[in-house]
Amino acid sequence: MLRELRYARGFAYVQDVSYEQFLDRVSAGERRLRGEGLWDVPHPWLNLFLPRSRILDFAAGVFHGVLLPTRTAGGGGGGPVLVYPMNRGKWDGATSAVLPYDDGDGDGDEVFYTVGILRSAVADGDLRRMEEQNAEVARFCEAAGIPCTQYLPSYATQADWAARHFGPAGSGRWDTFLRRKRKYDPMAILSRGQRIFSSPLLAS
Repeated sequence: MLRELRYARGFAYVQDVSYEQFLDRVSAGERRLRGEGLWDVPHPWLNLFLPRSRILDFAAGVFHGVLLPTRTAGGGGGGPVLVYPMNRGKWDGATSAVLPYDDGDGDGDEVFYTVGILRSAVADGDLRRMEEQNAEVARFCEAAGIPCTQYLPSYATQADWAARHFGPAGSGRWDTFLRRKRKYDPMAILSRGQRIFSSPLLAS
């Protein structure tokens, strides 16, 4: 499986586990963090979906431009960075998940990437620094024109959710989401904490 991959020899890490162990890998990570005293601390994690065509631009601007200088300067509070490809065709288009697109016409790479920057804020000042870095990553993607989707974002208004998460008005994703909300949860009982809908929806 490694024969056709291009990577730095000597840096491959391979772990063989059962299917059940793979599905339960998050709880194993939790136990490890608890054992190291890194679980009951803030975790300003950043999870993004990115198009394959821009993943190298993202790596250069974020990994080398934002994160690496901090590590080089001795910034604390580390954690794993996950990068792995996903097949768009394996996702059910009838769900409300928002996948990254290269433009507004609904077309995109068949393969897109999920990037998880999973850090623990341990020392004083770590949380503020990491939150500032997360904001810097978002600003870089916007300035570079990299269409990315954050999970889970924290937008303050419905307008921000519609424009920044669900994408351009012409994509129809927000309209579809709104139509389903009116049909299945018109009283806006579910997910009020995300500030997408804070009051019952109008019938129109």
